[in-house]
Amino acid sequence: MTEQRPTQQEVRDALGRIVESAGFTGAGRLSSFLTYLVERTLSGETDRLKESVLGVEVFQRSTEYDPRTDPIVRVEARRLRSRLEEYYAGAGKPESVRIELPKGGYVPAFSKLAEVSPAIAAPVAPIAAPKPPTVEVESAPMPRGWKLVGIIAGLAVVGISLGYWQTSYMRRVRQAPLATVAVLPFANVGGEAENEYFSQGLTEEIMDRLARVKGLKVISRTVMAQFKGREAGLDEVAMRVNASMVLEGSVRRQGERLRVSARLANPKDGSSVWSQTYDRPMKDVFAVQDEIAQSIANALRVQVGPAPASASKRTTSSIEAYNAYLKGKYQANLYSRQGLQKSIEYFEECLRLDPDYAPALAGLSSTYSLLGYYNSLPADVAWPNARRTAERAIALDPTLADAHSALGLTLAFHEWKWREAEEEARRALAIDDNSAVAHGMYAAAVLLPEGRMKECRVEYRRALELDPLASFINFSYGYALLVEGRYDDAAAQYKRTLELKNIHPDMYWDLGMALGFAGRRKEAEEAMRKSLELQGLNPNRPLTGLPAYFAGDIEAARRSLPAIEAEVRAGQEDRMDLARTYSMLGEKQKALAMLAEAIQARESQVIWIKVDPRFRPLHEEARFKELLRQVGLDAAP
Repeated sequence: MTEQRPTQQEVRDALGRIVESAGFTGAGRLSSFLTYLVERTLSGETDRLKESVLGVEVFQRSTEYDPRTDPIVRVEARRLRSRLEEYYAGAGKPESVRIELPKGGYVPAFSKLAEVSPAIAAPVAPIAAPKPPTVEVESAPMPRGWKLVGIIAGLAVVGISLGYWQTSYMRRVRQAPLATVAVLPFANVGGEAENEYFSQGLTEEIMDRLARVKGLKVISRTVMAQFKGREAGLDEVAMRVNASMVLEGSVRRQGERLRVSARLANPKDGSSVWSQTYDRPMKDVFAVQDEIAQSIANALRVQVGPAPASASKRTTSSIEAYNAYLKGKYQANLYSRQGLQKSIEYFEECLRLDPDYAPALAGLSSTYSLLGYYNSLPADVAWPNARRTAERAIALDPTLADAHSALGLTLAFHEWKWREAEEEARRALAIDDNSAVAHGMYAAAVLLPEGRMKECRVEYRRALELDPLASFINFSYGYALLVEGRYDDAAAQYKRTLELKNIHPDMYWDLGMALGFAGRRKEAEEAMRKSLELQGLNPNRPLTGLPAYFAGDIEAARRSLPAIEAEVRAGQEDRMDLARTYSMLGEKQKALAMLAEAIQARESQVIWIKVDPRFRPLHEEARFKELLRQVGLDAAP
């Protein structure tokens, strides 16, 4: 074999086959990472293939990204090299055009293998076709008249083998996904803030309908959220998310009238594959969503499968109920205390108008659970409602993955029924393995409290590949890193979560804890004070308890114990916080006693006692093991 340099088109064709292969279609951002590296190299922009640039442009880190503290580019490059090796050892073995990522850099290398022409050459297979089996020729002398027959016979065998292998290869190519569609956030024409939730919700609903079309792959909502509010060329969008088609559109609401414009474009040349404008009454919004999905399917000639048997429970005939549902989703996605509380109001408004709307029931259940966990609602309000609404959603639509995830969340977080919670989590994944919520909830509500860290890492990795901008998943993943003792990594993860702008005060508190465990006392103090500010407290007041401990002032933490004890007796402070403070200050017996009281009171954060690093000083105590048993967490991970 000799090595040649392939043309740019040959490289792009080879790239297309790689990203459509089974090993890459489920590999999350590896496809977009490889596409970025290849396209920048082909365009002569190799000066941009630096770790600091890649972290920002490919992995959406902030402009202050520091590769020394966040190794995401190096980690993903190792994964990419490994996945390429697997590809060329398997499905890509017959490829003549090779794309490799040499170690020590980020500039890919391109090569093309070709046969050396012998004196009498056998036919050569097409470049992209697999290499046929070798045909060995008998070396013993043959009579003159038979030599030509032997050569012809040998060539015939080779030709037949080539035909078979090429046909098999082309069949595999034809079975590859027909299209990957990136749906840009629909623009809110007019800019009224009141209509922002509607344009966002309409975008998500269209994505959901497209995701049900057989033969289409749809890029997730939060991956596409990076393009909201900024100008980006279609080619840039397609390259960054590895899409073959881009849907863009706009929404204008005027009273009871709706105007939706949508265009499906080919990012290679910007040409329109399909476009349409709909001027309809607001009550026709559901028909518009279906028509857009149907029209795109027709334009791409892919199959529209039958609607799920219970799909009627996922739609509502009430436009007012639908509006309230979209507002509830919008507020819940903010993941602030105010947003979660506001989402309750909107979900309940939706259900007053349509009591059988299953998605609203599932959303309401998860929100109740989160508000119960954060003590933002009384326990006797949050948890019974969380269970009731989840079970109602499942009764209406047993195929709604979010409903099973919601039930699993309350079974774990409040009832400590770990086996039943895992069963619901697994049902959700069986229904929709491409649900970031299902993977994230399984990791956070079941695997992490039980200390099953190997499985936990797998689920978080999958969830973040599907939905890298989801606040709850990113936030709880930071805690998983903390549990594993990766304190600097945990701090970096909390900072990335804060960049999403969906800020809950506990995010800064946990960041301060991670920094404190990492020995970065000054930064820990700054984070703790920011948490106080977000809670509406004076950020300049003296730190007490664990905030003081993690900021490096252990004596201040110890002096504050009597005041914290008084707050617990007055019901102004959680027993769990005092138990953790006792534990970190070496007061083991007091910590165990207070922990027992927290379990008796069913405080929400009891679920973390097995993995919380603040309780490590108690692990060898016999009473601690008994407390684990009471919570159902005594089984070995």
